[in-house]
Amino acid sequence: MNEVEKSEDNTPASEPAGNDTPKVNNPIASSNRNPYTVWFVVIAFIAPVVLAYIMFFFVDVKSFVNHGEILKPIVHISSFKLKDEDNEIIPQDVLTYKWRLISFLGKDCNEQCETRLYDTRQIHKSLAKNQHRVMRMFVHLEPAGDSLSKLIEQAHPNVIHVNADADAIIDALGDNNREGVGIMNNETYIMDPMGNVMMRFTVDQPNKEFLYDLKKLLKASQIG
Repeated sequence: MNEVEKSEDNTPASEPAGNDTPKVNNPIASSNRNPYTVWFVVIAFIAPVVLAYIMFFFVDVKSFVNHGEILKPIVHISSFKLKDEDNEIIPQDVLTYKWRLISFLGKDCNEQCETRLYDTRQIHKSLAKNQHRVMRMFVHLEPAGDSLSKLIEQAHPNVIHVNADADAIIDALGDNNREGVGIMNNETYIMDPMGNVMMRFTVDQPNKEFLYDLKKLLKASQIG
């Protein structure tokens, strides 16, 4: 006789007849017992990203000090009411999904303006392998004049162009507006892939500080 006795239907004697697959080896049965398993896996991946984001913005430790000014409150890009060339409001999903460096432009661009646009182009190039995660966007508050159009064509051909009303931008920024400083003061704003315009850099801040903060944001979030 074999070492393990079997019943007439070849089922081991230690197992009830008709139970072909023990529950312990049945993945379907296991998943039925744990309906939240998938959510645990999702949370395990998302939690580090959320934690990094919180650490960057809300934890006051030296290693997380930023050089740029964090907007308070953070402003969503949809409140800017950006429009396309046909004067139609641009859908939110078209504006999001990537990080964006936002510059506000009038009809012309003086020397300081040209320098700032050049700086943002160089900062973007300096992102190296992360360059594809960030897009530059010019918000035109007035139709571009001949000199600005020529500058864009020659030096900034790959930038996204949208239109907006200056009053709508000022209203959206709310308490973030600074007395005596307009939105066309050659500042650069950063928007995350979820559409949150949350940081800006003044024209006087060194590029290395701008680049430092931007790289830190990209590293902390891993989104976009």
